[in-house]
Amino acid sequence: MKKFILATFTLCLPLLLCAQGTLTAYYAKTAFGDYKQGQLIVDTNDPFNRMVKHNKSTYKYEGDDGGENYSKLIRKSQVTVKQYKMSPLSVETIGQEATFRSSDGFEVRIFKAHAAGHRFFRFEGEDFTRICDEEQTRAHQEFYALRGTLKSYFIDERWQFQHPLEVENGCIKLYVHGTELPYGNDDKGALRYRPYVMGFLEQRWVVPDSYGYDNPAFDAHGNLLTDLEANRDIPETLSIAWLESENALYINGILYYKQP
Repeated sequence: MKKFILATFTLCLPLLLCAQGTLTAYYAKTAFGDYKQGQLIVDTNDPFNRMVKHNKSTYKYEGDDGGENYSKLIRKSQVTVKQYKMSPLSVETIGQEATFRSSDGFEVRIFKAHAAGHRFFRFEGEDFTRICDEEQTRAHQEFYALRGTLKSYFIDERWQFQHPLEVENGCIKLYVHGTELPYGNDDKGALRYRPYVMGFLEQRWVVPDSYGYDNPAFDAHGNLLTDLEANRDIPETLSIAWLESENALYINGILYYKQP
């Protein structure tokens, strides 16, 4: 048994070493501007926007929209700053399935999934010819997936997110180095420069339009109910981290606590 635990720890060690960063999140202490009280303003997993110190009493919120820089000043008295330690999420922690729930009832599941005869498709050429991605189909015969009803502070108060997850070195891959993101910038002076590990998920595989975006892609046993396609639209993204000390998933500023 001890040898098994040691082997599992060794497998997770590469991700463990790089994922033990600190996630800093900035929340609206009170309602102001477009923000509701308690709403996430920005966190350090955001590849486009960031919060920096401006002076003793003010933060500067700034970002880069495709080369167009923007910024605004926010009083520090309007902001609550929280720091969390990101941890690797091992497959042993999830097992067959794990449910995570926010304090106001929003729920996320991570579960073992199966292709169940379905395939993964990509698009090629100027006419977007739909072809089967044999490599991705083989890789997703058995995998993990995330499906959840997430809280939103915008037009819709809740929205669905469902996506296959990768497993790397015995851990579910939630983290990526900022310089590896396609949105990143290696220039130290750039607003998108992120020289650290970030908790970031991008919805690269989606259900076909004809299937219906809000319909579940998986049944109760984790079997795929439809083929999946490479996302041709602007992908939904999650700021995400496993907070072992809180026994919770952090998703877009909200904590979803692991259920017994």
